[in-house]
Amino acid sequence: MLHSEGFCSVVYLAEALDVSDVTIRTDLSVLEQERQISRIHGGAVLARQTRSHTFQSRTHINEEEKRWIARYAAETVEDYDSILLDASTTTYHMAEYLSSRQGLTIFTNGVEVAYRLAQNPGSKVVLTGGLLRLHTDSLGGQFGESLLGNIRVRKAFLSCTGWSPSFDLMDDDLLEVQIKRAMVSRADFVNVLVDSTKFRKQGLATFTGIREIDRVITDEQIGEEDLAALRQAGVQVMVCNNHSTHVFTHEEAQKPIRIGFANLNDEVAFSMEVRQSLVRAASAHQIDLLLTDNHEDGVTALVNVEYFITERVDLVVEFNLDARYGNVLMERLRAAAIPVIAIDIPLPGATFVGVDNYRAGLIAGSLLGLYALQKWAGKIDKVLSLGLPLSGAIPGARMQGQLDALRELVAIADEDIIHLDSKNSFEQSRHVIAEVLPALKAAEHIVVLCINDETALGAQAAFEESGSAERMITVSLGADAVGLQELHRAGSRILGAVAFFPERYGETIVSAALQILGGKPIPPAICTHHTLVLPADIPDILDLREFPYEWITVTEYVEQPHERTAVTPHVYTA
Repeated sequence: MLHSEGFCSVVYLAEALDVSDVTIRTDLSVLEQERQISRIHGGAVLARQTRSHTFQSRTHINEEEKRWIARYAAETVEDYDSILLDASTTTYHMAEYLSSRQGLTIFTNGVEVAYRLAQNPGSKVVLTGGLLRLHTDSLGGQFGESLLGNIRVRKAFLSCTGWSPSFDLMDDDLLEVQIKRAMVSRADFVNVLVDSTKFRKQGLATFTGIREIDRVITDEQIGEEDLAALRQAGVQVMVCNNHSTHVFTHEEAQKPIRIGFANLNDEVAFSMEVRQSLVRAASAHQIDLLLTDNHEDGVTALVNVEYFITERVDLVVEFNLDARYGNVLMERLRAAAIPVIAIDIPLPGATFVGVDNYRAGLIAGSLLGLYALQKWAGKIDKVLSLGLPLSGAIPGARMQGQLDALRELVAIADEDIIHLDSKNSFEQSRHVIAEVLPALKAAEHIVVLCINDETALGAQAAFEESGSAERMITVSLGADAVGLQELHRAGSRILGAVAFFPERYGETIVSAALQILGGKPIPPAICTHHTLVLPADIPDILDLREFPYEWITVTEYVEQPHERTAVTPHVYTA
């Protein structure tokens, strides 16, 4: 009504809509908070920033499907990537899911997209320039095309108005057509983000052909004919819903291998990187993937296993936190004759791929002990062990390794060790540490042993909130994005991070899966190699000549994020 009338009084709206004045004033307050209107005496007018209204309205069209697509598209972006985003509403949603990424360089012609991206200080956002169009909140024209002609990015993420009968991608806006043509030509890998309604529409002009794109990310309503046509054209297709993602590879003469992957939790940085690496490796080997999320819950893991059995996958990759459900999961999969690879948490009878838990613990504990010797004169008052009892004895070896290495260097009495349940989370770790701190006022030197990066950060947060961060030291395990980011922070009490290299998991998993499905012998456990990642200034603080394990600085680690195997670690040999 405001769009049609320009101004509406409270009295007029109440009468027209047959509600009370109070209801109208409440609704107007909400709209004002959303910056869609401005309140004036007796009524309201549209807000001055009307340029965003059309764009914001479009974000709500098929919003649920767009969010699924945007979320999974964001998961294909790695830290320190260079990417292109168009001005579509789907990439606008995608920007929200990129907030945890570090070191991105992002080019876009979308004003609203750029504004949302710029809220992440860890990324560089570049607007392409050109003519500003208020109805699309985008920039177009020769200025933008000129800038794009001088760059090269790893990935582009584009949407379209529709597809031609020959599967050429089309748009209704001619300036958008020009800028998208330039974007396609400047990217090594082109992703198209479209909800399934676009497959039955045509646009005004074509900006690229189907042979120029590498991946389509869409929702589960895509028709069988459209899916088959995309696969036949050599395009990878990710079909998303709120429960799972099915990754279809190119259509081959023989039936492709189908692997089901139940991730630990799609919102945890480490498991997100595992998932991304598996998608990359499966794509390279033309393996179909069915991706689900266990949400760190045994019951959900069992539901996902039944889903994989129904879908008749060839092999299941299981990342399950709850050891209580291990036998149940394996019994169901054995009955269905489906082989299993277990990630990080062992399952009875499954091939294990993941952390060498005890060795990872030894590396962390050795650094903590070295610090205590050199900076605390070998005195440790208390040890707080943030374990994860739910996951059983094997991940528990990570905690034992830390304690054993620490005790090799510093004497610690059993009564000075406090065991706590981290529940694998930042919040729980912060909570349980905060609970015990009041009883430890006399302890000046406290070592915290952690199960992963999140728990190390949670423990540090609890000490900082109590104003006593200088009393504690810890080492995080995993070296995922949040752990690495912390190593750049001045004053952090996290001395280092033991790298698990989740970005390498995918190739290891796929290689093991191919051997299993090919009937070839395979060891029961394939363990990750570990390196200690240190802040750039730690070598100046500690004498590392007696440290028995290899290490690199965080600067060296992130310089080649896509080729970390090429980084040469430091190691001193006595």
